[in-house]
Amino acid sequence: MIVQCPKCPARYRLEEKQFAGRAELNLRCPKCGTTFPVKASAAAAAPAAKPSHTPMPEATIVSKKGGGLQLPADKRVALSVTQGALKGKVFTVSKARVVLGRQGTDIVVDDPEVSRKHCAVEVRGTTALLVDLGSTNGTFVNENRVETHELEHLSEFRIGDTTLMFTVSKKE
Repeated sequence: MIVQCPKCPARYRLEEKQFAGRAELNLRCPKCGTTFPVKASAAAAAPAAKPSHTPMPEATIVSKKGGGLQLPADKRVALSVTQGALKGKVFTVSKARVVLGRQGTDIVVDDPEVSRKHCAVEVRGTTALLVDLGSTNGTFVNENRVETHELEHLSEFRIGDTTLMFTVSKKE
């Protein structure tokens, strides 16, 4: 699942296994320093009892893997390489979640700085969520390393030495 810090726009990817049977985890946002609780998926809808001392703000669950993913019916979604060895290559996105990496992925980016399974692009209509998959060298937007980032038409991101642009256009 993807959670968003309640104080800033930072988003983080969590796996169910990180809860290790617990109903709730406390996370500390590395960007703003806020500590906040995150509930396991089934309990996410019900608010937890707040402690009697200083209450902590709750995280917003942005997405769960597969939840709300959809390619737009009347649009063409693509990733265009704008810099790097594959410059000029256009990858048409044919499913709502595609994984990018060096090998064994939906979109293969032949770049030694790219991890085998580097990042995913989760399409939600005309926008998408870029999710780093624990890559060694990171996923970057505007030269800032990101765990997740909302992509809109013409948004660019970099993996290794390869820069890609998310595009949504009219189907021909």
